[in-house]
Amino acid sequence: MQKYTNYTYSNKQATTERNEMWALYPELKGINEVLDDDLRIATIGLGKMGLLHSAILNMLKPGIVKAIVDKSYLVTFGGSRLIKNVKFYRDISKMIHGVEPDIVYITTPTRSHYPIASQLIEKQISNLFLEKPPTDNSKKASSLLRKCGSNHKLMVGLQKRYSATFRRAKKLVEEKTLGKISSVEAYIKSNDVATPTNRFDRLGKGVLLDLGVHLVDLIQWIFNVEKVEKAAMRKIHTNVDDHFQASLKLPSGAEALIEVSWSDTSRRLPETYMKIRGEKGIIEVSEDYLKLDLPGSTKTARYKPHYYQGIPQVNLADPEYTLENMHFLHTIHYAKQPITSLQNTFKTMKIIDELYEKARKPID
Repeated sequence: MQKYTNYTYSNKQATTERNEMWALYPELKGINEVLDDDLRIATIGLGKMGLLHSAILNMLKPGIVKAIVDKSYLVTFGGSRLIKNVKFYRDISKMIHGVEPDIVYITTPTRSHYPIASQLIEKQISNLFLEKPPTDNSKKASSLLRKCGSNHKLMVGLQKRYSATFRRAKKLVEEKTLGKISSVEAYIKSNDVATPTNRFDRLGKGVLLDLGVHLVDLIQWIFNVEKVEKAAMRKIHTNVDDHFQASLKLPSGAEALIEVSWSDTSRRLPETYMKIRGEKGIIEVSEDYLKLDLPGSTKTARYKPHYYQGIPQVNLADPEYTLENMHFLHTIHYAKQPITSLQNTFKTMKIIDELYEKARKPID
């Protein structure tokens, strides 16, 4: 059985890989000028994602996060005592009046995204980052788009589009390296929900909306989904979907089979994986590697360290998070719309709605 050939390092190859890496992110040209901008950023919701984005932004440019808003008295009181160069608020209107932010990150629970974003748009805040999913359904996403003017930027935290491996996979598909696509098998899995809980009851939706939105967005972005063919969901630890399977039709006529789970006990860490078959070969890709098998050629496997050469300049959690934040700052500086704007990811939300509609009768 033929083995994959791994890339080895030399100074020349390291330089080549750095150039290839930058070629995957043409929209980040001039990023150093962007980081010189004097911007005021506020974060609403200091949970896991609020902490992550705030930390990354302050690593990119120390002191850029000027304010934190959180309903918790404990968070705001404790934070104000520990972090002296950031203002803490429990009220959004007071924060806007006191800080006048240029950018606001919304990293609160999903159900609150729509009312908070609506309030900020009404307050003339033009640049909003909405953690995924942007809303709990496409109708609310559409409503937000109607509220926006031409000067608004609503970026969605679908950071898998900023992963170097998935960007490389998209490029290979677009270049017809595999020829006509014949099938796609993909999954995103974690073990984040491993015990019974009712915390998703109010939202009424589970793993597909929370985690699967990344996978659906990647498939839509790379291939452009034509139709939802089949869908089924199953409860394990919650009263919503803990496991989701579906079939999507692609423009080539191929079928994309997807599986989503947040209750997979075999997973120590979350993983997104895709196997793309074409008439000329196969791509296997995850956050950590891309393997290319073209019959008659040497099989190649390139891993994460080969990709992230000199970019991003800081890293916390995973490079794709830093890269999406760099991208957002870049679009604001150069007055462009983000790749993951709400407009550009709206079809993803429509597909999510269609998948739930198809699978409205869970398999118990």
